[in-house]
Amino acid sequence: MIRACFRSFVMFISIAIGFMLAGGASSAVAQSSLQTTYTKQTLTLDAANAMLAAAVVKSTELGVLSVVAVYDEGEILKAVATMDGARYTGIQFALDKAWTAARRQAPTQDLADNFATLPESALIGFLKQPRMTLLGGGLPVIVNGQVVGGIGSSGGTIPQDTEVAKAGLAAIGQ
Repeated sequence: MIRACFRSFVMFISIAIGFMLAGGASSAVAQSSLQTTYTKQTLTLDAANAMLAAAVVKSTELGVLSVVAVYDEGEILKAVATMDGARYTGIQFALDKAWTAARRQAPTQDLADNFATLPESALIGFLKQPRMTLLGGGLPVIVNGQVVGGIGSSGGTIPQDTEVAKAGLAAIGQ
């Protein structure tokens, strides 16, 4: 009984769609105002270089040998600077901090603070994602309310790395 009702329903719908298509409904569907793209902002090379320059100046003021990296919103490395004498391990840390801040659209220290209250399984799952880090010193680059990239610094303490990254943001009015 249920099968017969279902078959009748499917047959009715099929006929109704056939009449709609024959009557010109297909052109109305084809001409709908479906939005297929949207406009997004991205970080320019000039902005990334200005951020690097300001971050290196701040790092020098702090007496820290830093690595600073800047990614755009599309995960493209826009610029990186390794100060003379900076630790080799700082390169990957700075890259990961900038990338994580851009992808997660949040400061890496905020992410670390949030994960501190979650179960260990959530932390393990997060850190299994390549390039993700919970080390402080990564900040999102936000322009007109939209995340357009991330900056990360490594070489000092977490507060120093964050200060260096903030100096980079200040160079573009953040």
